Amino acid sequence: MRERPEHPIAAAVIGVALATTLAVAGWSFIGPDHLVYALTVQGGFTFLGLLAGPLLVDILHRRYTVASAEPRIYALVGAQALRRLLGRVGWNRAIASMREQGPGSTRLERLARGTQLSETGHAIGGAATLVLAATAILAQQFVGAAQIVMVGLVFHGYPIMIQRIVRYRMVQRIHR
Repeated sequence: MRERPEHPIAAAVIGVALATTLAVAGWSFIGPDHLVYALTVQGGFTFLGLLAGPLLVDILHRRYTVASAEPRIYALVGAQALRRLLGRVGWNRAIASMREQGPGSTRLERLARGTQLSETGHAIGGAATLVLAATAILAQQFVGAAQIVMVGLVFHGYPIMIQRIVRYRMVQRIHR
């Protein structure tokens, strides 16, 4: 498995085109104030992050450093509980298996890189969520904007927090 697609710019353009198409078509056919719309666009934004993330993952490498207070804050808003729930249902095991195939000479390097790729992809999806929510607000679709943000928080905000918790724990284990 490659760390980056063979043509990362083309993959990012495809991701943007797909997410934009889903957002515009969904707005027209479903309507921005429907929960199905919010779920649909978050699926598109997740795919956007998957395709565009590898292109952007190394740009601001410093942002992957996790402050010591962050995991406590994330635990207060439920990210740690969600991480444990995902472990119980097998999601974390599936993700770990995928990361084993990723780039890196050691398991720890592959895990660290996987968390960075995941965080970047979800950050892209989160940014797209905010742009779409702002568009909905400008169109006076306030219920739709709220739904888009709430679903986006679940699809992108919590996964970012979980990646940062995992990376913080990795650093703590290394420095013991």
